[in-house]
Amino acid sequence: MYSTKNSFYAALALAALATASTKPALAQAEELFLLQDSKPMVTRAGAWHTWNHHINLKPGQEKAKLLLRLTNGAEGRPKASDIKVSLAGKPYAGIKDFDGNGIYENNLTGKVGAGNTLITVQAFGPSGAWVKMQVHIERPVISSVQPQPLGVGEDITIEGNSFGEAKDAVRVSLGGKQFKPLNVTGKQIRFKLPAKIEAGSQALTVSVNAVNSAPFNVQVRATPKIKNIDMLSSPPQHPVILSGSGFSANAAENEVKFGDYKAQIVSASPSSITCLVPDMPFPKWHVPIKVSTHGLTSAEKIFFNVDMRVIPNEGIPIPN
Repeated sequence: MYSTKNSFYAALALAALATASTKPALAQAEELFLLQDSKPMVTRAGAWHTWNHHINLKPGQEKAKLLLRLTNGAEGRPKASDIKVSLAGKPYAGIKDFDGNGIYENNLTGKVGAGNTLITVQAFGPSGAWVKMQVHIERPVISSVQPQPLGVGEDITIEGNSFGEAKDAVRVSLGGKQFKPLNVTGKQIRFKLPAKIEAGSQALTVSVNAVNSAPFNVQVRATPKIKNIDMLSSPPQHPVILSGSGFSANAAENEVKFGDYKAQIVSASPSSITCLVPDMPFPKWHVPIKVSTHGLTSAEKIFFNVDMRVIPNEGIPIPN
């Protein structure tokens, strides 16, 4: 299969060795995204044919690196015997600029502006010769996202390439939500993970001037959730079991608080925490219980009575 990116880079490298070319070269680490793809331009024998196309760029995209690719004899069809290309009404390329495979590639960076730029293709050849035009644009590339897994409310750093410098032109998408970054450089984006992002595996993308990166898989931490407590009332130092989700199996990564008092955790799993009621003044009724895991805190309104009476929970539900 013919590689657009590799061919383009190879052509630029050879040109740089052969002559002091003024064309701005693309870096090897950058990737290209198909921005525009024409329908085949088909000739009829004995006549020149003219096709007018427009390269349409959204504001900001004119600053990105662009590649024009013309294929003579597209999809295995016959080749035109002569081709003329003009850009914005000025001669730009001819049949002599196509390689032996019928490919013409050229760096359009800085040569077209935002909006519509006219490109005209004229071709002469046998009946059924196909010419096709494509325009590629550099796309943002994500190389890493840290820290992993991501936690709601945490500052997240995206490393990569081609992010630009204009914060307003960049959007980060995750879990079906799109949001603005805190800070942007060409190789780094910082953002804060918002609330209500579904936990688990998610695809993160970066958009720069409406050009999307390839998806990058990340893991999102779950906010701990208390679904049940096995006691309604008990004295200090009595064990209670909290059932739920989003807990850490490492007891040290969880924190359970009864009001302002921190409980001693005896054991933990992703769905259960066994702890001791804190040594605190009592009797005390309607004491709120919260679980924090990796800095994320449960939101359920659950209360406990600290009293000498030991009263098991016979099935009273926890409010959502």
